[in-house]
Amino acid sequence: MKILESTQSPRLDTCSREAILNYFKNSWELEDVLMRSLVGEEAFYLNPDPLRNRLIFYLGHSAVFYINKLIRVSLLDRRINPEYETIFEIGVDPTAPEELDDAMKGVSWPEVEDVWRYRDQVYEEVIALINKVELNLPIAQRHPLWALMMGIEHSRIHFETSSMLIRQLPVEKVERPINWHYSATNGRVTNNDKILVSGGMVELGKPENYPTYGWDIEYGHCQVEVKPFLASRYLITNGEFLDFVNDGGYENQEYWNNQSWTWKKKHKVKHPKFWILTNDGYQYRAMFDEIKLPLDWPVEVNHHEAIAFCRWQGEGTRLMGEAEWNLVTTESGEGKQKLEQESDDYNLNLKFGSPSPVGMLENAQNSSGLYDLRGNVWEWLSDKFNPLPGFKPHFLYEDYSAPFFDSQHNMMLGGAWATTGTEALLHYRNWFRPYFYQHAGFRIAQDLNK
Repeated sequence: MKILESTQSPRLDTCSREAILNYFKNSWELEDVLMRSLVGEEAFYLNPDPLRNRLIFYLGHSAVFYINKLIRVSLLDRRINPEYETIFEIGVDPTAPEELDDAMKGVSWPEVEDVWRYRDQVYEEVIALINKVELNLPIAQRHPLWALMMGIEHSRIHFETSSMLIRQLPVEKVERPINWHYSATNGRVTNNDKILVSGGMVELGKPENYPTYGWDIEYGHCQVEVKPFLASRYLITNGEFLDFVNDGGYENQEYWNNQSWTWKKKHKVKHPKFWILTNDGYQYRAMFDEIKLPLDWPVEVNHHEAIAFCRWQGEGTRLMGEAEWNLVTTESGEGKQKLEQESDDYNLNLKFGSPSPVGMLENAQNSSGLYDLRGNVWEWLSDKFNPLPGFKPHFLYEDYSAPFFDSQHNMMLGGAWATTGTEALLHYRNWFRPYFYQHAGFRIAQDLNK
């Protein structure tokens, strides 16, 4: 039996009270199981990534988010702990550890037991609200219950965010939950050839009346003409990236621009973050364990490393663009409505507790034969993070995406094995700084004239 099973996000035009309640409970359980994997209270006061808060912040953050947003729309009329609802409120996106230190200066983190107790109080408060609130459908963007759905989806984002942080802890600081299963591995992939993708017109953007929750960055609309291009059948694997590493790719400056070379030298990066160099080659840090490097799983790298690999390949090799990704993801003719009905076709929603071999899931391919366009790992794109025409920030979370339209963040699409909820659906647009690590990889592309 799977200890973690992600409930499908409800349609907000037809959902029942029970469906919302179950979706909330499932979202809460996901975070609970993940946070209880930490061994000892001292682990909560570590920050595995120096550009992210200590883990105790994430223990309290999602719960505080519910209270603050529900008060904004008058579905709640009282606070539970005003101090917590301040210090656990706002996340960070610093460019250097010093910025994080300045932002959190003077914060005295509470006891872990007290934060768990606060979470229990919030849980009971939200359960009571769901059971008594008047349910008028549809739940659209100005509906008070949009704040509740925002809280649920926000907690699912932070399940994935926290999983990336916990993965960076020493293995002795974590304990793999019961029945958390990693995917199998079957050895090196040798047939990652490039496939011709026919061009065409593609529409970007989620319709305003789409019947699932959406973040502001998903909305807007434009049409883009995509020229024919080539794309790799699979995401680039650990085995393929190992060839780049063994060929001295991390030591050859011609594969890196000034920014990425400076980053690489400063942090003494010589291989992907979750590879561990041993006397017998490379091991791999999975969520809770160190295992033999799975050569057929997609490599997980940041944007800098993905671009360096493309330059090493030469011949105009590049990442796919957002319009290209949308074209190939919907080219089967089934359309976004069909594709957003989640199934076992993709390594999403915790199908596995890890990436899986590229091409293993036969149904996770499009009509051209490209695999894992959705799920397994996020796919880094060539685009800078940007709004679509018609973008409007949502009044409940005006700084969700707008502060990051700064040309300092790169886009990724498709979701990963740890992506759940509406973030695992087709319209979600994600972004990170180029040196940040997520459960993210890439596939390569080329223009036809190269």
